[in-house]
Amino acid sequence: MHGLEAGAQLALHAMRRVAGPSVFRCPVTAERVETARAAMRKLANLLLLSGRKLRLGELGSLEPTPDERTLLNALAAAQADDEDALIAALRWLAGFEPGAEMTETTQIAARAFAEAGWKWGAPASPRAPEPPFGMPPVRAVS
Repeated sequence: MHGLEAGAQLALHAMRRVAGPSVFRCPVTAERVETARAAMRKLANLLLLSGRKLRLGELGSLEPTPDERTLLNALAAAQADDEDALIAALRWLAGFEPGAEMTETTQIAARAFAEAGWKWGAPASPRAPEPPFGMPPVRAVS
């Protein structure tokens, strides 16, 4: 996949494979990624059974869909122990408040990817540009 590192490719491939026909085999069979792949399949099954239709790319497509990017953000948030970002991503993916099983499964999958050597860190949140000189800064409304 263009622009994604190997761990992200494996995560998306596992999700797409669970959702698609069982004719395709995963191209990665190294022992160190078996746990990550199995955890990702469990997470994929939970998300696919949640009722919201996820927009997934075709096996082998070069670019992840917005839902797949959100899935990668959920894994990155879990690896960074950012509970708020993890819950927000899972809310979007599932279409409702995620339960403990979905949150825990995402954390297990993220840990499995980290143990296989794929760490993504916290998802980058774009920062708004600074206001022009002399203008008061914009503050978040609480």
